[in-house]
Amino acid sequence: MTSRVSGIVLLFAVVTMTAVAQTPEVRTRWFQTQEDSVLVEYALPAGAPVRPAVMVLSDRFGPQENVRAALKVLATLGYRAYAPPLRSAPLQAISGMPAAAVDSLDAVLLTEIAVDIMNDSGCTGSIGLLGFDMGANVAIEALRRFPFFRSAALFYPAGGINTLTGLLKADAVLQLHVAQFDPECTISDVNRLRERFMEAHRKLHVFYYKDAHRFFFNPQHAQYHRKNTQSAWSRLNEYFRRTL
Repeated sequence: MTSRVSGIVLLFAVVTMTAVAQTPEVRTRWFQTQEDSVLVEYALPAGAPVRPAVMVLSDRFGPQENVRAALKVLATLGYRAYAPPLRSAPLQAISGMPAAAVDSLDAVLLTEIAVDIMNDSGCTGSIGLLGFDMGANVAIEALRRFPFFRSAALFYPAGGINTLTGLLKADAVLQLHVAQFDPECTISDVNRLRERFMEAHRKLHVFYYKDAHRFFFNPQHAQYHRKNTQSAWSRLNEYFRRTL
């Protein structure tokens, strides 16, 4: 599947929800962190109004066309959308399920960039996270350490219940998206997490996707599931409008 087709497929759900005259443009901007300067891809709503922001954290295959397509969708929906590069998700060929691990520096880098975004005159000061796979794991680490993220929608974090329990320390409104057939984020583990949240008298919004495998949200992966991706975008649209 070509990059252009991948972007069009991922944008399909938004086109069905909103009348859009022009697709937002993905640009790049340098952010200064304590460690280094970081080049971040981003897309803004038409007319550059003051809006909340969403940071997109890629799966283990890195900043591919599916990430840029997600930025365009979010900008179309009215958010300032940013995709920082992650050490945990270097650019690599999209195939199978290669080994991956979280780099602890990513959570710090993410929050430093988030502070700059929140302080931008075009941002309302409200910011959320949209993380996939390794990006979701980085988001969990950032959420448990820093309180200023308003909401976080996470797709199939890796590492099972040991990773998922980190969400109990998060202050954000949480949404978890789970594939039916996923060895790294099983329905059993998620149900155990829900029990922990109920015991703590906290809410955790969970969506299960029938017949879906890991990476079902990535149009360039063999496990992509178009119908489930469209359903997920509909839920994300409602969720971010409610929480940001």
